[in-house]
Amino acid sequence: MSEMPRGWVEITLNDLCEFNPKHDPETDRSLEVNFVPMPAVDDETGTIADKSNVRPLSEVWKGYTHFSDEDVIFAKITPCMENGKIAVARDLANGMACGSTEFHVLRSKGAVEPDYLWRFLRRKSFRKLAERSMTGAVGQRRVPKQFLEATVLALPPLAEQKRIAAKLDALNAKSARARTELARIETLVSRYKQAVLSKAFSGELTREWRAAANQSDTIDAVLKFIRSSRRNSPKLARRKAASGVPQAVLPETWRWISPDELASDDPYSIGIGPFGSNLVKGDYRARGVRLVFVRDIRRENFSLENAVFISEAKADELHQHSVTGGDLLITKMGDPPGDTAIFPNEQAAAVITADCIKVRPHLELTFSKFLYWAIRSNIVKEQILEETKGVAQQKLSLDRFRQIAIPTPPIEEQHEIVRRIESAFAKIDRLAAEARRALNLVGKLDEAILAKAFRGELVPQDENDEPAEKLLERIRAERAAAPKGRRGRGRH
Repeated sequence: MSEMPRGWVEITLNDLCEFNPKHDPETDRSLEVNFVPMPAVDDETGTIADKSNVRPLSEVWKGYTHFSDEDVIFAKITPCMENGKIAVARDLANGMACGSTEFHVLRSKGAVEPDYLWRFLRRKSFRKLAERSMTGAVGQRRVPKQFLEATVLALPPLAEQKRIAAKLDALNAKSARARTELARIETLVSRYKQAVLSKAFSGELTREWRAAANQSDTIDAVLKFIRSSRRNSPKLARRKAASGVPQAVLPETWRWISPDELASDDPYSIGIGPFGSNLVKGDYRARGVRLVFVRDIRRENFSLENAVFISEAKADELHQHSVTGGDLLITKMGDPPGDTAIFPNEQAAAVITADCIKVRPHLELTFSKFLYWAIRSNIVKEQILEETKGVAQQKLSLDRFRQIAIPTPPIEEQHEIVRRIESAFAKIDRLAAEARRALNLVGKLDEAILAKAFRGELVPQDENDEPAEKLLERIRAERAAAPKGRRGRGRH
């Protein structure tokens, strides 16, 4: 700090605090105390959130860290320290606790308020400094006590520390409320998107559009023609209609149609990845024809970075499992199954792996983007869940998938539905992005407020406050005059 506010002083934490004090050895060890393992400290709030573990002091005296009410506990091990597991101990059973040996304990000698010290240590900027001081092997790196002891703190008068802590409490309560409300937006986004899909696939989203378009043609004529032509092919004649339909009432021009019937007449237009020994890790190559995994569908990311390939010869052998640009891909396993993605047009043909389903739609009946959204809607997801109910590992068989019921309007209305879904989702995503930016700004604002606090710019100084240097001198004198037997002893 280039210029200290009036009444402030720079001082090391070693001068302000006792480090890792023990409970008074004369304490009655039958007393019950809190036991605080590392998970009991909440890294979001910086509090001891779980005080349910209470044990006799005799059981936890040895081998654990001791601390008392108003002590500051500081997680020294990675990643707990970086995550902010730093707290002021309060409302402990009999005022005492023992806990993880991965805590440093800082006990004020009287010149620093625990809340002021806690906020200083919880700052992201300080935790970054502490991270750089860590020693030890990867995964077991710790902040040495010497780093904390040597840390210099800008110390205001005690009364000003209390004003700063009170002001920060008030401001943090407001920012906490803002964070809570902004974080809720992600949940609301998911709900609103599902509401849009529910309206889309019940016909409500395009009800006025249908009336304005005076649409009277159903998809029946096209479906009947395709069914008739398929009777001439033994394989296509085996295509199955939906095995059962939901009780929902569809618009008059819509029909329930199965994926089996919506698939193209091309060979292998609906299918799954190869079974077991037909594709094994020994077939994997660094280049060739790429493989598509469940993870690619879930992420909707078909980047060639970290992609796995098979040889051209192996791909020819597995040609019935190939996918090309525009094919719809669905996960047949998961919690639940039914994630969807569309294979990119710009990519070369690939081969799907086990637990992936592909559908190449019959373009006179539907198209991939419509099916992509339909399968994501609750009216279809509930059918998938019903098919996997009671199964330990949720998997959807291809036969069952072939016969689920897709609410299918005429093709023109399908295009209008997709347009409206994507328009609504774009607006929702913009709002969600703004909320994420605002949430990030709240975090930056918190850090900026803390920086002001520790520069002496958050609350006004009071000339009547006892200067920090005088308080330190008085505390040193009192400690020097105290009986030697009581120096350094615990509070209990």
